[in-house]
Amino acid sequence: MDFYELPLDQNMQELTQHGSPSFPIQYYVDEPSHFSNCTIPLHWHPQLEFWVANGGPASVQIGKTSFRLEEGFGIFINANVLHSFCQAEPSQILQCPNIVFLDELLAPVTSKIYQSYVRPLTANRLLPYILLNPHKEWQKKILMLLENIFQIFQTKHLKENEKNTPILPFRAFDTESACFEMEVQNKLNQLWQILYTHQEDIPLIHSPKNEQLLQIRTQKMLAFIHNHYHEQISLPEIADSAGISISEAARCFQSYLHTSPINYLLGYRIERAKWALQNSMETIAQISQGCGFQSPSYFGKTFRRQTGFTPKQYRQQNTLSPYL
Repeated sequence: MDFYELPLDQNMQELTQHGSPSFPIQYYVDEPSHFSNCTIPLHWHPQLEFWVANGGPASVQIGKTSFRLEEGFGIFINANVLHSFCQAEPSQILQCPNIVFLDELLAPVTSKIYQSYVRPLTANRLLPYILLNPHKEWQKKILMLLENIFQIFQTKHLKENEKNTPILPFRAFDTESACFEMEVQNKLNQLWQILYTHQEDIPLIHSPKNEQLLQIRTQKMLAFIHNHYHEQISLPEIADSAGISISEAARCFQSYLHTSPINYLLGYRIERAKWALQNSMETIAQISQGCGFQSPSYFGKTFRRQTGFTPKQYRQQNTLSPYL
């Protein structure tokens, strides 16, 4: 099975354009099982996001905090917040509807509406995320409005014969409208009004004082690995790229990526090698060297341990015309 890859830059920012400049919102159905390790990797974006667990529970990571999101529960993720989603139970297949949008869709940034009702929530660093519980009445209303928005998008996709998004069995809402964009914005504003009027009921989340610093350090080390994975780099060099000690580097990686710097480097090299085996005509020895492995034999052993296949077997199974 070919896994999806989330397009990210060296600082873990997602590079996908969500919607269009004139209508900056996009509807998705996330399927973690289509990603390596059933995990949509850690990333962030300047847009806001509403995400609902569907098909089973999900494991969610926000910054360094991880928790379980039960089926039917939702989550609001604020702008520029590092997050990831994982399938909590391997036997279940999640199909999780979500929308990603710029806050300016709610109101122009210079308007009184934006300054009075939007920015107080989006600029609050103590609100990196908000959980939405279907058993709490005001949160249930938000989840119903979200489902209505999801169905409006799904109806539009069906009309336009877009087949790349799974069809979900939403409740029967009236989604016929000659004003698609206005209908979406109307529901989104209703939803936001409920959030704003219940902000006193939303628990504030006090992150550790040094969390932002740890995140910056981790991003610097990731950028160093992504730029130098083909070279013979060491743990001290990875730590030096962020100006920290080896032990601090290990703490950063364990906090955000739940692995060590060296294991992350090895995994990244294998991912680059998998891409090269599928998309290039280089020999296995050339790919081994180009991905930073000291010898083809070590590359072969490591690749098989990580994937269950030899490089040759992987290439044969993932290309139409396998190269030797």
